[in-house]
Amino acid sequence: MSTRTTRRAIGFALLSAVLYALYPPLAKLLVVSAAPAILSALLYFGTGLGMTALLPLIHRTKGHQQETSLGRHDLPALIVMIIANVLAGVLMNMGIQLTSAGNISLLGNFEIVATTLLAQTLFHERVSHRLSWAIVIVTAASLLLSFNDFNQFSLSWGSILALLATVCWGFENNLTRVLSNKDPLQVVIVKGWGVGIGSLLVALTLGEKWPPFWTVVDLLLLGFFAFGISIYFYILAQRYLGAAKTSAYYAVSPFVAVLISILFLRESITIPFIVALLLMIIGSVLITQDSLKQPE
Repeated sequence: MSTRTTRRAIGFALLSAVLYALYPPLAKLLVVSAAPAILSALLYFGTGLGMTALLPLIHRTKGHQQETSLGRHDLPALIVMIIANVLAGVLMNMGIQLTSAGNISLLGNFEIVATTLLAQTLFHERVSHRLSWAIVIVTAASLLLSFNDFNQFSLSWGSILALLATVCWGFENNLTRVLSNKDPLQVVIVKGWGVGIGSLLVALTLGEKWPPFWTVVDLLLLGFFAFGISIYFYILAQRYLGAAKTSAYYAVSPFVAVLISILFLRESITIPFIVALLLMIIGSVLITQDSLKQPE
């Protein structure tokens, strides 16, 4: 692979990370007007709608390059992907409703821990010494963010829900790896429409109300950029860099989201949050070093 291609792939991974970083702080603003399941449905409908609209343009610019289309044998992986994302999206938005966007952003790092532990359990993948330390550090930081009051052992249910969401995404990451070689545009479109419909069914079951018109527009746009375009670039980066290295570059996303939350939402910074932030940085550095050392 040429240096130019490598740089372009790194650019894709970093752009993917920055676009996804818009999700926690902006969802924190919008969850006031949209209930969690409806919010998730509209985000993913924005993904499906936007990427479907871009389908002719992207195919035209690819020229002769042929992508491997999804087939009938991919159906089990697609079903797992949709169910896991419906659960994760609703849980994460419920978490965003109950705690700060900064907390939610940092807890996103636990997805790497969940993915790694599940990979070790389900597929007997080897975990390096460095990655083991990273798992311990990120887990400690996540536990720190999961308490409102240590003196009274008062749990932050928003943080707990966010952690459960990352476990769902970790499960999905392991069981849908077979889709990384498929047409990324098809995967994103199926994911958008599938999770959108699934989340809408959950919203109807819970009796959630439809939000105001401009909230709908905002959520569709946020979903298109933070989920649709972001996932598309992530899959492209993964194709050229491999899963481990792409994850390493993508690790900047939670910290960009924290910065946005502090600067634009004016969220308060507590001592436990600062300690958790430092631990997350150390854990992310260890994970990044481990990922960049892995052969692809």
